[in-house]
Amino acid sequence: MAPVFHSEAEMGTVRDYMRAVGERVFGKERWGRHRADVERFWGEVERSLRERLVAVDMSGVKLYQDGQVIDGPIGARIVEQIAAAGSKNHQILLELVKRGATLMRTESFELLKEEHGLVKAIATAKDANERALAAAAYAGRKDSLLEERDAHIARNIARTLRDGELGILFIGALHEVESKLPPDIEVEQLGGETAKRLKEDLAEVERLSRRK
Repeated sequence: MAPVFHSEAEMGTVRDYMRAVGERVFGKERWGRHRADVERFWGEVERSLRERLVAVDMSGVKLYQDGQVIDGPIGARIVEQIAAAGSKNHQILLELVKRGATLMRTESFELLKEEHGLVKAIATAKDANERALAAAAYAGRKDSLLEERDAHIARNIARTLRDGELGILFIGALHEVESKLPPDIEVEQLGGETAKRLKEDLAEVERLSRRK
């Protein structure tokens, strides 16, 4: 299991908003260090996976990805497009698919669409009042939505990962999927000190956002 720290390439229409939030919370210099840590982290994950999978039969590896709502050829094309846009997460995913791993449908489309809509409403608000209302709507649904997404992902993994297979889950660092998995699925976490720093950054953003 690898935590996901999103690069700007993956943020789409809310990229500018998320950059503004990061710079407001941390200041430009620290936000720049955070973005550099994100790049460093993905390099560490890539090297770790190459070492761990060097002698593994990739036909028995299943890939579960944060935000992935479709599998098969269409799902692979989506991964290719995001990888081409600069997402290191999806570049790693694409490399594993090319080596023979199977890309799985991971998330609920309905839940993901709802979350994206709530975040986009904040980012595209026309004025402060509209932004405050959108932020309140998101805050009121955020925790339960994350809980529902985690439960859906855990059920998907439990249903599709067979005995003897290896599953690799790339999931946002604030998620709690592991606690919802059946006890017979052994979980190993990827990520070292860089991941720890990034998680601390996210925790700080969460604390500050809850005070408002």
